[in-house]
Amino acid sequence: MGTATLGVLVLLGFGSRFVTGFSQDDWDPWYRMAYIIAVCGALFAACYDRKNLPEKAWDFNPKRGLVYFLLGWILFPVMIAINAISGSDFTLSNVVLATLALSVLIGVVGSFTENVGV
Repeated sequence: MGTATLGVLVLLGFGSRFVTGFSQDDWDPWYRMAYIIAVCGALFAACYDRKNLPEKAWDFNPKRGLVYFLLGWILFPVMIAINAISGSDFTLSNVVLATLALSVLIGVVGSFTENVGV
């Protein structure tokens, strides 16, 4: 069901551009957001398999959160450097703030998730 829905949504996106000549860039922001949410929902439904879910998904472990936080200080500057090579503008303060915010986010998420598929 999810795969069929995902296929219909993708065809709708392509069809709106090539058949009607109405590009996705011309869509109202609310239509774009609804389309993105629908595609994400269909992708989740297509990949969701109840049998493969772990018995326990939430497990508080501050050490794992600290490891994820420290990995964020390696990963996010590399991602920002790749964006800088491709031509986007950045300042050092933006790099530090973005790295801090994203590292804290993955540190908190990492503290509570045991089975993340890594």
